[in-house]
Amino acid sequence: MEPHLERPPEDIRALARRLGALLPHRTVRALANAPQEAAALAERLKTVCRTAGLAERAAARIADSISGYLRGGEGRADPAEAWIVQGTALLTIAGGDDGDAVVLLVPYGVALSDEALAELLRWVLLEDLAD
Repeated sequence: MEPHLERPPEDIRALARRLGALLPHRTVRALANAPQEAAALAERLKTVCRTAGLAERAAARIADSISGYLRGGEGRADPAEAWIVQGTALLTIAGGDDGDAVVLLVPYGVALSDEALAELLRWVLLEDLAD
């Protein structure tokens, strides 16, 4: 089986909706001052991804990118950080940014959509195939 999958994933849009339903807030920096809440959310997101059939690495990349977005790009300093930065940027652009202000991220009032989450899922799965 593919290295990013332990079994075929459910429909990407359905998984994006499930992940979105877990988000208490959908705006950038919504959890900037709540690192424990962001870490707990990342674990819940990872569990949903694993339950959907994604391998550990893909699930972690997705969960860390989403929680990184909600923290406002604040991440930990480890090899996964590059994935968090790229995933956060993808969510920013998919959320309606023109790409010129990736460092500044989306203004607080712009909500992260399920479609933006689906774009992140597609990207992680494609990148894992390339690894």
